[in-house]
Amino acid sequence: MVLSVNDIDTISLLLSEGKIGVLPTDTIYGIHCLENRKDLIDKISCIKGREKSIPMITMICSNKDLMNFGVKLGEFEDKIISEYWPGPNTLIFDLEHNVTKSFRLPNNHFLLSVIKKSGSLVSTSANPHGMSPSTNINQAIRYFGKKVDFYVDGGELDNPPSSIYKLSNNKLVKIR
Repeated sequence: MVLSVNDIDTISLLLSEGKIGVLPTDTIYGIHCLENRKDLIDKISCIKGREKSIPMITMICSNKDLMNFGVKLGEFEDKIISEYWPGPNTLIFDLEHNVTKSFRLPNNHFLLSVIKKSGSLVSTSANPHGMSPSTNINQAIRYFGKKVDFYVDGGELDNPPSSIYKLSNNKLVKIR
């Protein structure tokens, strides 16, 4: 099933029902599901042919969403967030018990609207592990076919993936 970026209610409903979809972001096409569904996250790893231990990005719609994940923000973190979000930047935060988690606040009205309705999403590039990310919906369909529940056509997206930064001990380190 291929949907339009105008079908926000349908897309949000499908995600809320536990479906996996390929959606456009402000950078590239990504495979998405609800962030709180470990079974679907594992399924995405299988669909992509990659290890389940490789973390995925959590897409949020507001800086305030970070509190839901136990991210503690100080002056340094607030400064970085205001400089790098919204936009094509993934920020990795240290959480309790030596756990890290990556987040993005995209600069994309469509995706933000979906997240507001469905909740935070997990995202990873729409490509089999080791292959180039999909630049259009037809390429994503060729990659995944019926392994993905639905696709959203956002036109041609030939942007680089998000830059990735790790915040730790009041330092910002570029990872990608």
